[in-house]
Amino acid sequence: MSEPISGFDARPDYDPASEGFTPVTTDEGKLRQLVDYLAEHVSAYRVSAPVPWTGTLDEIRAARAAANDRSARLPDAIVHASMLVLGAGVDHTLPFVAFDGADCRIEDLDADGVPVRVFVPSDPTGAVVVAAHGGAWWMGDGTARDGSFGPDCAALAQRSGAVVVDVDMRLAPEHRMPAAAEDLVAAVTWARTAPIPEIAAGAPVVLWGRSSGGHAAFLAAKMLHDADADVTSLALTAPSLDLRGCGTDMLEAIFGHADATDPSVSPALGDASWLPRLHVQTGSEDDTVAGGDVIVAKLKEAGGAATMSEFLATHFVAVPAVQRERITDLARHILDATGTARELPGDPSGDYDKDAIDRANEESWGR
Repeated sequence: MSEPISGFDARPDYDPASEGFTPVTTDEGKLRQLVDYLAEHVSAYRVSAPVPWTGTLDEIRAARAAANDRSARLPDAIVHASMLVLGAGVDHTLPFVAFDGADCRIEDLDADGVPVRVFVPSDPTGAVVVAAHGGAWWMGDGTARDGSFGPDCAALAQRSGAVVVDVDMRLAPEHRMPAAAEDLVAAVTWARTAPIPEIAAGAPVVLWGRSSGGHAAFLAAKMLHDADADVTSLALTAPSLDLRGCGTDMLEAIFGHADATDPSVSPALGDASWLPRLHVQTGSEDDTVAGGDVIVAKLKEAGGAATMSEFLATHFVAVPAVQRERITDLARHILDATGTARELPGDPSGDYDKDAIDRANEESWGR
């Protein structure tokens, strides 16, 4: 009998477990396998330096640039790791490529003093989304915005048909909160009358934020509500809405005080009855942020409209197929909330049948 090839033997009675190998076929197991690989082999994922919250501005800016560069590399690292760990026979296309994000027209504009990047879809519906990137209130601009959040904005524009306005918000500690929220308010106000022909007159506006951007979007939505200028909907992806447990130095640098029970710091602890229609996306394995599910429950209890979608993801990692599902889920919400319509083609994974592939793998392993 020849030696096993790549650790496997073609014998029908070959049992990988006898060699100390247990095939991973559950989706949860595959995500954990991917995360473990990234943690061991990919510096863009595993390398992180402490944020110098009490340092000089030069130290903050140097740390921000390094963190942004790592964040910008992570999407491609996830694709490559997925191909190595989960197999090249699965569609690991990122949303930007899968949904033809390159077909967007992209313009850098000034929204009444706030820099924005506008993604105009090739088949617009007239709706508009104002988007807030993540990055723990202190990073996420620069190369991270170019290489990570921006491509998702383009994918969302193409998938939903809405013009997406990506806001280059002011960041802490140079600009403490609520500066970022104020920038979002300015961008929403500008978008309602923006000189962009693809935005319909009086177009409904969805405010979307990811992670700490979800926190800023929440505060911006409250400011707009208080000014009788509500957005049509607030959409939050993995929002950070409960900051109890965060370090004192971090809170002081971002908010100017360390009281995490203040609803402006932890919105999940405050009133939710005022909220517009709300949609929250959470990660089943996300142990980085909290409060999204709480705010959904509060709004429902108050009689408001709130929905939540859970995806198999940590805060930073989801397989590309799940990333595409999240963008499509957002697109469906935007279409429904804004009363616009367009056909959503199926996922580019096509006729790929995961269950059939898993069954075939198990049979080949002699299970």
